[in-house]
Amino acid sequence: MSVYIRCPHCKTDQNYQYKRCKKCFTPLPAKDRTYRVVVWHRGKVVTQVVPYNLQLAKKIEAKLKSELVSGSYYPRKTKTCSLNDIASKYLEEYKARGGKTWQGEMNRYNLWFKTRLGNDGLDKITPSDVEKFKLELSDSITRRGTPATPKTVKNALELLSRLFNYAIRMELYDGNNPVKKITRPKVNNAREIALTQEQAVNLINVLNEYPDNLMANLVKLALFTGMRKNELLKLKWRDVDLKKGFIYIRNPKSGRDEVIPLNDSAIEIIKDQRKLTEEDELLVFPNKKGYVIQNIRRPWERIKKLTGLSDDFRFHDLRHTYASLLASSGKVDIYTLQKLLTHKSPQMTQRYAHLIEQRLRDGTKVMDDVIGKGEIED
Repeated sequence: MSVYIRCPHCKTDQNYQYKRCKKCFTPLPAKDRTYRVVVWHRGKVVTQVVPYNLQLAKKIEAKLKSELVSGSYYPRKTKTCSLNDIASKYLEEYKARGGKTWQGEMNRYNLWFKTRLGNDGLDKITPSDVEKFKLELSDSITRRGTPATPKTVKNALELLSRLFNYAIRMELYDGNNPVKKITRPKVNNAREIALTQEQAVNLINVLNEYPDNLMANLVKLALFTGMRKNELLKLKWRDVDLKKGFIYIRNPKSGRDEVIPLNDSAIEIIKDQRKLTEEDELLVFPNKKGYVIQNIRRPWERIKKLTGLSDDFRFHDLRHTYASLLASSGKVDIYTLQKLLTHKSPQMTQRYAHLIEQRLRDGTKVMDDVIGKGEIED
């Protein structure tokens, strides 16, 4: 698709057939539309704005494609693809094919590259430029006031490499990928923080008194279901079945729709949240305008401060807490835990296996108390 309209709220290009913006759910104009034609061919991108007339926009799109393929358009005003051009095309197609993390991918791109290398043509970005970017990012301070980690630097380089590979694969760029010549930092992924039972109870007590009821319910539901942040923020009332006690997770990270059961605490949280939202509300946790909440960093930092949690405790660590407390209870096996966490493979759940094994070891030690340590005759 090469004909778009621009969302008046978030300023992103959307398929002209959409009625709502796929990013922020804002209704798109139904009348007096201004169309944007974007045509790509072998590293060249041509854009043209066409007011009000969709049929004319389609004719212009076909004409531009024909001229670009034949080469007759090249003498006119065109430009070599910049990194921002490629990122826009890549993210659009990534989202269209069902990419689960396209929003995060876009946010990371905007943070790392949009103003650093984004306006440069791909043919102007050298290994030296990438190495310079790597060193600058390694020495930078995040918005939280902490140094950038090796994992952050590695993720940034991998994203940049994906963009170059995409441009080469789609014949939008015929050069080499400069990221391949850069050494990427080694990352230690052994980082997991989970609350103890006492800390989890303390968090619930703080949330019960927290003035922002929506945010309190969001955090509590994360703790009692183990759902991911984006799954909660995009959760719709139509996917909540309180009668049967289930939540239907649409388009989760695992790639297929999932169903998770609700415990009594989760049901009470959802009932309370229902009282806080309008009858015709689409989302369970909407912002004040009824759209998806884009950022919860500030209220989350306030809750951590009130609870006395460490600065590096992430919202996602509520999911680790849910899994760890279930595993260490001795009442949940690894297969059940995998299903509750909607993990695609059991290998992803193995990080919690040692908690289950420890509970089994504690269980077998009961025999010491039952029988004692008397001598066993041959």
